[in-house]
Amino acid sequence: MLNIVKTPEGLWQEFARLAKQPSVIDSELHDETNDHFVLAYGPVAQRNQFQALLYSAQDQFNVSIVPIHDLGLCGEIPWPGKVICHFHWIHDKTKNAKTEAEADEAVVYWENLLQRIKGNGHKIVWTVHNVMPHETVWVEQDKKIHQMMADAADALHVMASDSATLTAPYYTLDERKMSVVPHPTYEGAQPDEVSRAEARTQLQISEDEFVFLSFGAIMEYKGYDRLMAAYDQLRGKTAKKTKLIIAGLPSDKALVGKIAAWGEDKPDVILDMTPVPHDKLQVYFRSADISVCPYRRTMNSGAAMMAITFDVPVLGPNSGGFLDIETSGCGVTFNNTNDLALVEKMRSLADEKLLASEDLVRAKKKLTPLAISKCFFSNIKEMVV
Repeated sequence: MLNIVKTPEGLWQEFARLAKQPSVIDSELHDETNDHFVLAYGPVAQRNQFQALLYSAQDQFNVSIVPIHDLGLCGEIPWPGKVICHFHWIHDKTKNAKTEAEADEAVVYWENLLQRIKGNGHKIVWTVHNVMPHETVWVEQDKKIHQMMADAADALHVMASDSATLTAPYYTLDERKMSVVPHPTYEGAQPDEVSRAEARTQLQISEDEFVFLSFGAIMEYKGYDRLMAAYDQLRGKTAKKTKLIIAGLPSDKALVGKIAAWGEDKPDVILDMTPVPHDKLQVYFRSADISVCPYRRTMNSGAAMMAITFDVPVLGPNSGGFLDIETSGCGVTFNNTNDLALVEKMRSLADEKLLASEDLVRAKKKLTPLAISKCFFSNIKEMVV
C-alpha cells in the first residue's frame, strides 16, 4: 500500500522515516560513490498502474520513491541529498479553474513551484503523457504551463518517438533533454488465468467469429463515432462473422448514451461501459482478435499496451505511440485523416491473418515492466543524477 504524502506534516514524517532506513543511511553517509536519490512523484494515479510499473526496478537503482498528492509539496522537500521531482499530468489547477482569472492563477502557481524546486537545488523530470489535457478548457494557460515544464525539466521522458513533432503546435520539447522509453505492458499486474475458449464461452462468442475490442475510458477524442460508423459499414461484408466489444469507464455520459442507443438490439455488439473489474478485463482481451483504437488525437495509449499484454495486436491511427507499436511488430495503423481507411483496415483484418502470434510475443518482451523500468532509471541517472 502506497504511503501517499498529502500534507506538510506528512512530508516531514515521510522523510524522517526515510532517513532511518539502513540502506539509505549507508548510501548517504558511508558510500563514497553515493548514487542514492529520492524520486518524489505526482500526481498519484491510483487506478492506473502505470506508475507502479515504471518504478518497478527501483531496488536495482538505489532510489527511494515518494508519492506526492499535493504537487505544491514538491517545492518543500526537506532532504539534503539528491532529489528528483518527477511530474506526470500537470493540468490539476487548470482543470479545476472556473474562470479565466483562476486559470491565470494556475500559470502563476506553476511558475512559482518550478522556481522553488530549482531554488532548492532539486532536479525535475517530466513524463509527457499527452500533447494537451484531453478535455482542456483553458488552452492558452495549459500551453504556457506545459512550456514552462518543458523548459524547467532537466530530463523529458517521452514514450512516443514523434513526441516533439506532436507537441510542436502547442509547445516545444528540447530533444537534447528527451529520453524515449516506451509505455510498458501490464505483464504481472493483471489477472490472466482465463483461456481464449473459456473467455469466448463466457461471452457467448463462437470460435469462428472475428472479434474487435475497443477498451478504455469512454471519451470523445477516442473516435467512438467513427468506430460505430465503420462497424455499420463493415457488417455483413466480411468472410467471417464479426463481433464488436466496447468496454470501459463511462467518462463521458452523453457519449455513453449515444453508444448505448446505437448498440441496442444489435446481437453482434457487446457493451460494458462500466469500471471493468480486473478479473473481468482478461475475459474481454482473451476473447478478442484485434484491439481497435480509433482515436482522433493520440500520443500514448495504455489501452493499446493492455492489449499487447494479452497477446492481442493493435489497430490504431498512424500517429504517436501507435507508429512505434507498428514498427515493433505488435500492430498496424490506419490513415488518421480518412475515416474510410479505418473501415478498409478493419475489413482486411477480419479476412486475413494479422501477424503470427509468436512475432507479437517476441516483440513484447522488450516492453515488459521490468525492462522498461530499467531503461527509464538508467537514462534518468545518466542524464540527471
